[in-house]
Amino acid sequence: MDKRTHWGRAMALTVLIALAGQPVSVGMAGPTLSIELNKVEDTDQNSCIAAFVLRNDLAASLDRFSLDLYVFDSEGIIARQLVLDLAPLRNDKTTVVRFPLLSQPCATIGRVLINDIPSCRSADTGQDIDCLTALRVSSRDRIGLTN
Repeated sequence: MDKRTHWGRAMALTVLIALAGQPVSVGMAGPTLSIELNKVEDTDQNSCIAAFVLRNDLAASLDRFSLDLYVFDSEGIIARQLVLDLAPLRNDKTTVVRFPLLSQPCATIGRVLINDIPSCRSADTGQDIDCLTALRVSSRDRIGLTN
């Protein structure tokens, strides 16, 4: 290895070390709406209750917000469709919502799909917002949450 190659690699390493403590942007800049499937639990009636954590960072409170969900069983077959009205969602606020997901044990569920956001309106302006583009989903449970 000649001196120039060695020097170039040393400079690259120095830059990487300098940047190591800096935040890295990975295309998630801008307003976001985060939805996490946090927990599922069986009830005494042999049905499954889900707890979702929603974080509204859209720079607007929402007076209308609904989700079109599909629940798939462990074999990938649609088990149920739900349309949930979750409004209002305040800006810069985390909200927890719980609702019955399926009238079967949670172990029968494979994944949950956020198919659409039929309603997403700013409480401040009355304008519709494209919440689907700003959507970020995750799951802390073995059941996957996708969009």
